Amino acid sequence: MKRLAFTIPLRVAIPSLLLFLGSGLGLYGFMTEVKKTYEYQETEIYHQADFYSEKTVQLLEFILRRFTSYTSSLDGAKIIIGETGEQPNLELSAFLDENNVIIFSTHYDLQKQAIKDTDLAYLYPQIKQVQQTQIQQKIWSDNRQSLKLITPVILPPKPNELRSRFGTFLSIYDLTQLKKVAYQDALNRSLKMNAVVLGVCLLVWLFFELSLTKRVSRLVLVSQNLAHGNLSDRSRLPGSDELAKISYAFDQMAEKIEQDTYDLQQSQLELQEKATALETALTQLKQTQTQLLQSEKMSSLGQLVAGIAHEINNPVSFIFGNITYAKEYTNSLLNLISLYQTYYPQPIPEIQAEIDDLDLEFLKSDLQKIFDSMRVGSQRIADIVQSLRSFSRLDEADVKTVDLHENIDNTLMILKHRLKAQSSRPEIKVIKNYGNIPLINCYAGQLNQVFMNILINAIDALSSVQENEFCKVRTSTPPQILIQTETLIDSEHKTWVQIQISDNGLGMSETVKNRIFEPFFTTKPVGQGTGMGLAISYQIVVEKHQGQLLCTSQIGEGSTFVITLPLSIMSNTEAVTHL
Repeated sequence: MKRLAFTIPLRVAIPSLLLFLGSGLGLYGFMTEVKKTYEYQETEIYHQADFYSEKTVQLLEFILRRFTSYTSSLDGAKIIIGETGEQPNLELSAFLDENNVIIFSTHYDLQKQAIKDTDLAYLYPQIKQVQQTQIQQKIWSDNRQSLKLITPVILPPKPNELRSRFGTFLSIYDLTQLKKVAYQDALNRSLKMNAVVLGVCLLVWLFFELSLTKRVSRLVLVSQNLAHGNLSDRSRLPGSDELAKISYAFDQMAEKIEQDTYDLQQSQLELQEKATALETALTQLKQTQTQLLQSEKMSSLGQLVAGIAHEINNPVSFIFGNITYAKEYTNSLLNLISLYQTYYPQPIPEIQAEIDDLDLEFLKSDLQKIFDSMRVGSQRIADIVQSLRSFSRLDEADVKTVDLHENIDNTLMILKHRLKAQSSRPEIKVIKNYGNIPLINCYAGQLNQVFMNILINAIDALSSVQENEFCKVRTSTPPQILIQTETLIDSEHKTWVQIQISDNGLGMSETVKNRIFEPFFTTKPVGQGTGMGLAISYQIVVEKHQGQLLCTSQIGEGSTFVITLPLSIMSNTEAVTHL
């Protein structure tokens, strides 16, 4: 109620409240009146039915005993049943014999029919019970719109029989019309009462409208104007009552607010100018700091990777180079042993025992496999070292001519351990659809960083698929990354190289997609992402290489990053010369 007082105007709230209460009282009185009227009518019908039923049964029993002729007694019973039809509210009366056949009824179409064969068959169990117990039954319908009375009737015994028989007298009373009239009468009384309440509400509304509401509305209007910025408006209500005093105090407050607002606006303008300058400087400082940190991090990472690659490469080269000689020396020794076995097939017992213990034949065949495995493993280490050295590109700080396919393959080689099957997901399959693209001039190390950031995001997206309820229906589709390259020629006959990296992960919403290139924006949990990977990638592609980096994504359809690069860009030296 307190909330309504603040949200509904007084000119509406007060009369509406009175109207609501009056209507509620009228409705309650109407329902009470209807209920009492219904109960009264039901009681009256109940007594009427009981009285007429008892009298009718007594007359029937008298006539059936009085007349010795069966035909005469039936004629008398017929007259009695016919006279019952004149009772008010009586819908049907019927006289049934001991076999439950309707002898006479006010509905002539039911006469001479068994009760089971009529629409009254549902009363058959009660009729049988009355015949057996010889006790009257009164039955109300579920909606109490009709009353049914079943009364036992003593029939005279048949000729040559001493035992009396029992029939029944059925009467059905309908209260529908009575209740309709009662309802209409109660409704008319309620409408009259509500009309009176409405008139009282109208008078109350006129009183409040003339004495209070208009003046309060003026105060409300002035306060709304002040809220919308019209600080010069004043209420100035006449009189000396409480509202006039409130108006005077309100106008003084408005004048003070107007003066304070003017002073505050002046101060706000000065602060806003300073805040704008400070925000611009802070943004520039933050971006510069982030770029420096990222550049230093990548430089340190490149030096570390190159140092590790160099340290690993030396012993691996030594091992790989000596495997060939070790294999040759071992083959020579094995050939020598074979010559001994050829010319001295019967060695002394000590040598034969040693040969049996060594399983010389197995040693010969397995030794070759060992050398082959060592060569494959050494070659694998050499390939990884070469990929690390190519990825770091420390000797390519300036623009170089490179094969982008090699850069992508080197990046995939470094990320190979993340593509393998894990407990939470199967192996991520990488599909390469390389086109025939030319070599391009670029900052190779920085492009490696772009490929690394995009591929890591794709792997993270595919790793989160198994933890998301939405993609359980897609468990039949294995996770995969598709890499496509092709050459494009624009309307100005300029050649471009385009790289598309797609995944079949969860995809992104439109809101997330529009913000992925913003610095420090990330959807990953705290500690797992800085929000700078794609922002720096965008800067490398667009600003450093004069290219384009676009993203297309849809929820449930995965994501695609499209990198478009020119064949040639200006190096730092060329840019300085050009300037």
